[in-house]
Amino acid sequence: MIGGFNMGIFVSEEFNLDDKMEEHGVFDSLLDEDSNYFINLVRLKETEVFEFKDSYRKINSYFKNIGMMLKVSKTKNDKMYKTAIKMFDFPEVNGINLGFSKGKKGSGFGKKLREQIIRDAKDIIDTGSEQPEIFHLLSLFEDNVGPDRLSDMIARLVYDNILEYTKNINKKLGIIPSKYDKYKFQDGLVINPYKKSLILLLPRDILHELPIAKDWDDIDRVCRENEAIRNEINALVRLEWKKLSTGAKKEYIKQNIFMNPKAVAQVIKAYDSVSIEPYDIYRNSDYFIEKIVHKYNKEFPIVIEKNKDSFEASLEICNHFKDMIENNKGYEVLYVDGKPRNEKIVQRVLYMTAEYYCRANKLDISPESNTGRGPVDFKISRGKDKTVIEIKLTTNEQTVHGFEFQIEEYAKSEKTDKKIFMLIDNGGPRKRIDDVYKVYQERKSKNENPAEVVLIDAKPRDSASKYKPNDKDIL
Repeated sequence: MIGGFNMGIFVSEEFNLDDKMEEHGVFDSLLDEDSNYFINLVRLKETEVFEFKDSYRKINSYFKNIGMMLKVSKTKNDKMYKTAIKMFDFPEVNGINLGFSKGKKGSGFGKKLREQIIRDAKDIIDTGSEQPEIFHLLSLFEDNVGPDRLSDMIARLVYDNILEYTKNINKKLGIIPSKYDKYKFQDGLVINPYKKSLILLLPRDILHELPIAKDWDDIDRVCRENEAIRNEINALVRLEWKKLSTGAKKEYIKQNIFMNPKAVAQVIKAYDSVSIEPYDIYRNSDYFIEKIVHKYNKEFPIVIEKNKDSFEASLEICNHFKDMIENNKGYEVLYVDGKPRNEKIVQRVLYMTAEYYCRANKLDISPESNTGRGPVDFKISRGKDKTVIEIKLTTNEQTVHGFEFQIEEYAKSEKTDKKIFMLIDNGGPRKRIDDVYKVYQERKSKNENPAEVVLIDAKPRDSASKYKPNDKDIL
């Protein structure tokens, strides 16, 4: 669970595959939870992955058959209509581990939603529109239909393609019964030991990222991501769009666009003309953080001596993190598209790096502990022996205030005099670093107990060897 900081288990780790999945273009999914990605229909149309070459045609053929049944149907009680409802049944494919679901199984399409969609599809088809792509664009006019449900639908329709792909990749990766005799296999596929379902693999080439929030307005999302559709809808919709609720938008689009054959044809023509570049899955900060922390914990492990107190252990963890950032390209996790990420990202990376070591050495670690005077970024403790850790980026205007006041208040509220101030230089003004050290030296000269400062140079660079710390960077 990334958001709650518990580290998940990747397929590559479970089977000791190192970078083999990356080399074959396979998505390295988490086995014990879902990842926030979905299968993208447009990417299926354009993919060069052999096992999925006919998948887009297969999907359209399936929807075309549903459309033909609805076209000849006379009433909602006749055989054709009931068959269409029966065909529009897409239980979640649990083995791919995609979507928002945090449990062992997701929701898929329920009975009421299926009936609603078929009813609306029948109304649209009766106006003269028969394009199978109407079903691709359900999230434009149907409530409770977003990219995660559409992904479930697509996965079910291309299930045979997924099985074929997984079997072929398993052979390439060597995931076979003779090599992994402690695992259960079923027809060449391994059983997920955590979810008790098949482990199904997907090429990264066909995936895209889910919206961050579940309740985002799917119409606006589709329009933002698809310029051609946005232009067509903007041309067709003549009202103050932003003032409408999500439900009102979908109802308007259904009645004024999808119930209008000419308008539908324009939108679908725009949709068919769209080309989407393969998505870089590492743009998703949650996934990227978890991957990079797993990698660094494996490649650069530390073992804390058990006789160390919470402060010594915390300092060792922070210095390990410093080494990871400065000398092993760990700074890459702190940027996206060349721009600095926020302090929450740093906090999560440090927490996940430290969690294993704390467990192994009988230390407790708590992110954002709140004791009444505000949150402490971290508290590492063993019983009453506590150390608080505050993180600030140099791009944060509150950097000096954080060192001078915040961490002192946090330490008081935790009833401890052990404190570490981690200062991440991600390109903010050098004066903030100098001011922190000035306060530090002033307090030391007065025999006070300032927080230990761990300065980390996280500015992007060609190689770690080019980094030359100033003398004052070392306390």
